Amino acid sequence: MRQRDAAAPPRLRPGCSVFTVDGRGAVLRDAAGAMFDIALPGNELAAVRSALAGENGVEPEALAAFRQAGHLGARATWPAERARVVVLAREDAPFCEALRRAGADPVVVPATSTAADILACDPAAVCAWSDGPAPSAWRELDVLVDHGVAWQRASREGRHVLVEPVAGEVRHRDVVARRLAAAGSGHRHLAEFWAQHDTGEALHGDEDADPSDLALVAALLVNDLRAWALGSRSGESAFHPLPLPVDRRLRVVDLDTGAISDHPVLPVPASAP
Repeated sequence: MRQRDAAAPPRLRPGCSVFTVDGRGAVLRDAAGAMFDIALPGNELAAVRSALAGENGVEPEALAAFRQAGHLGARATWPAERARVVVLAREDAPFCEALRRAGADPVVVPATSTAADILACDPAAVCAWSDGPAPSAWRELDVLVDHGVAWQRASREGRHVLVEPVAGEVRHRDVVARRLAAAGSGHRHLAEFWAQHDTGEALHGDEDADPSDLALVAALLVNDLRAWALGSRSGESAFHPLPLPVDRRLRVVDLDTGAISDHPVLPVPASAP
């Protein structure tokens, strides 16, 4: 055994658990949800449990295997160098509060801000929300990516919210082009829907996002931005073996049912028609 730093006791990684099963002994649930038997003699297991519970200052040798396998560690926090997030939304939208709680440093600017206005805030990322179809001006903000800024967009079409990839490579214009192509013969309808919303000609029902809708959207956007900030791309687990990374995924959320569907999306090559 070795003496450990009293200021940094070993802790199970968030999502990991150690428990016992009658007739089987101790079991480890890892952060991805998989279960493993722990093949340790009783005295060594007791020492491991004691160390993980912070009950002594001696770290047993058996704990090294937990560390090497990635089962120990503190909860990851939002990196300071990626904390400044410019928010394009109304002042009373819940995005800033959600970002602050997650560890970011949000700054609200008018939704009509230009790329130059936004870059003057020195952001690491930009989070844009439209309570309606995505404004055409977002295509002009794709240039933010060329300045090393993560560019996140979410918009509402009817009672569905579209959460676009955190760019990265897949910019807003790529999402627009891919959606028009996927619409097939209906691409003119989709294009006119967007255009006439922009001009105010389209008529809509009572479909604006209410506070509970916005809370859901804010949670999803902050989760994606935090994954970007922490450099987490895959998120594979026993529950979701093949998730799409946040920079290659168009997420559609049904605000009335809570149903979520994820769709892969790739950049449109420069040579594409």
